[in-house]
Amino acid sequence: MAATDDGLKKLEYLSLVSKVCSELKTHIGVGDKVLAEFITELGRNCETVDDFDTKLKKKGAEMPDYFVRTLLTIMQAILPLKLKPEKDSKKESASDGRKTKFKALAVANNKDRVKDIEKEIEMETEEK
Repeated sequence: MAATDDGLKKLEYLSLVSKVCSELKTHIGVGDKVLAEFITELGRNCETVDDFDTKLKKKGAEMPDYFVRTLLTIMQAILPLKLKPEKDSKKESASDGRKTKFKALAVANNKDRVKDIEKEIEMETEEK
């Protein structure tokens, strides 16, 4: 199974490099694969266009803002950023084993729960 995942990740990466290469060819007239890989690696962990633009400028790549935005959008669409783990990861587990920060949504629905909710609704309507 791990070999399949690695193959899929490699295929996604190659697809991204190919797309960046074609965008470079369209916008600046240079469709170099090595340049596309370099730009892809620079933008891979960037969360914002400004961050990506800063990294490109540090390496001497002056590109128009719209083009930087386009490249980052493509990169994030094909290889989305992995969310950083939260420091506050002591969350309650849901009844099906998933973790959630909304504990009320993790309550399992069953007949007893439905009866409890119906009783609560009846009591609230009687109070009014």
